[in-house]
Amino acid sequence: MMASYKPSILVAAGRVALQQENQPEVGAMFLMMDLFDISQLDITLDNRLLSAEEAGRYEKGIALLCDDVPLAHITGFQEFYGRKFKVTPDTLVPRPETEELVHHVLSTIRSGVAADIGTGTGCIAISLDLEADFKVFCTDISSAVLEVARENAEVLDSDVIFRQGDLLDPLVTEGVKLDVLVSNPPYIAESERALMSRSVLDHDPHLALFADDDGLLLYKRMIDDLPLVMKDDSYVFFEIGHAQGAALTDYIVKKYDVTVHIEQDINQLDRILWFRWCE
Repeated sequence: MMASYKPSILVAAGRVALQQENQPEVGAMFLMMDLFDISQLDITLDNRLLSAEEAGRYEKGIALLCDDVPLAHITGFQEFYGRKFKVTPDTLVPRPETEELVHHVLSTIRSGVAADIGTGTGCIAISLDLEADFKVFCTDISSAVLEVARENAEVLDSDVIFRQGDLLDPLVTEGVKLDVLVSNPPYIAESERALMSRSVLDHDPHLALFADDDGLLLYKRMIDDLPLVMKDDSYVFFEIGHAQGAALTDYIVKKYDVTVHIEQDINQLDRILWFRWCE
């Protein structure tokens, strides 16, 4: 028997609740919205029956949701800064905290040459390109990841420039000089693996999650190479782990005469580290 939106969501939420404690009705609702490109208003009005094909797709999606598969890996995309970005098993699913990083960059500077290091889906680079007047480079070590980012740029009509390579190496090779460097690199320490959810460990690429030296290695490598790519009076922005601010600040100020700022995210956790280069 075919059902409309709301009854389908309530039944699905009951199934999800048996596996997950965290707002099962919200997950069931967003799955329906994403699969069928409908709004919360459509669900509230509840004036259309799901077809047999739609009901089957929703049933398969709910089964995956019950198995801790992230919503974005079920639907194949994630909303970020008002746009849909394709995600694959090769890419980290963009997080709301990273939207805050983009917002902070745009609140500070809106033009010049920018680079997103470790671009993943391209969500940071493409958002900066489309929201402001930057010439944007982005780098990633993975060719599979860059293919996803290129596809997102094409779909969203972005002119981001892609380079494959390790962190800043492609920019150094080309002699690119930056007004803005932004990066959300892998920053989780191996010691934190036991604290992470099955959903993340089973479905996000570990290359995009973990880093040596208590999660600090890739930051330190970028920080060491900043003189090779930064213009005078430029800006550096990092998304960081909530407990990494003090260690990174100490590492930076021992090397350079800069003032480091730490900004908290919506959950009141340290999340953005930034500074003006050679102020």
